[in-house]
Amino acid sequence: MTSPRKPPTIQMSDVSAQFNAMIDVNRTWFQTHWLQIAIAILVGALIIIALHAVRRYVRRLYQPGETSRRWPEIFAHAASRTTNFFIAATAAKLVDGYAHAPIELAQTINFLFTIAAGFQVAIWTREITLGVIEQRAQSEHYSGETIANAMGIIRLLVTVVLFGIAIIVILGNLGVNITGLVAGLGVGGIAIGLAAQGIFADLSAALAIIFARPFNKGHV
Repeated sequence: MTSPRKPPTIQMSDVSAQFNAMIDVNRTWFQTHWLQIAIAILVGALIIIALHAVRRYVRRLYQPGETSRRWPEIFAHAASRTTNFFIAATAAKLVDGYAHAPIELAQTINFLFTIAAGFQVAIWTREITLGVIEQRAQSEHYSGETIANAMGIIRLLVTVVLFGIAIIVILGNLGVNITGLVAGLGVGGIAIGLAAQGIFADLSAALAIIFARPFNKGHV
């Protein structure tokens, strides 16, 4: 009989050698591309400043005290929720190729940008979706009392669904096998749907009334 294989052990000397090799690669990269690195840092800083300026501008367009939102205000509010993490990751992603970054650094930037972009798209989609629902609920023909009471549940459901999809997309883009995860989430979603079908039916009916508008306030 063959003896079972022992799991590979990680020696501290190997870790130290890899760390020193990474330092040497980065030192060589900096010495040979210092001008491109300086220009990339400057351009990246300008991109960050420009994106922050755009975010401040769209925040002025959104007036949170208004009772009825228009489409430009919905998109302005969504754009104002752009995170600093996404802005920094986008700037790094745009300039890393010009600076001829080492493969390890380029992979790290791509990893961070994938995470930032996935969650940022989920945030934008959530704010636009909720903005559309609030816009329909706060129109002049419908006072929105019913949907206002349910907005907390709707926001929670929309957030869970969108961020769940974002996590799956991010893991897929990072090369993780998500087949088992998708299957597990599907089974779990069916179980939750069956357990809370009454709540989902009431929410679906409320949304159908708001968007289809079979009647208006004051109709007998």
